Amino acid sequence: MTQAKQFGDQWFTTISNLVNDLETLRTLNDRVAVESGLLAAALSASIGRGDLVTADMTNASAAITQLLFTFDSGTPTQKSFLFKML
Repeated sequence: MTQAKQFGDQWFTTISNLVNDLETLRTLNDRVAVESGLLAAALSASIGRGDLVTADMTNASAAITQLLFTFDSGTPTQKSFLFKML
């Protein structure tokens, strides 16, 4: 096996980044649920993404909800398999 150490390092780092990013998305998506106008306000405040509308932001939030549902599902949860790598 070539570069097994580098592969292993990258494997664990990438899993750690994925878990951290999913948990950050969870926090941000919780804010969206609490602050109903947040997505529209964020979209109007951002520059350089004239191709997006509020529905795109809402669809992205719904997709995040589905990703987190999958992450949290299972017995044991999918999350627990990844947390074990941390």
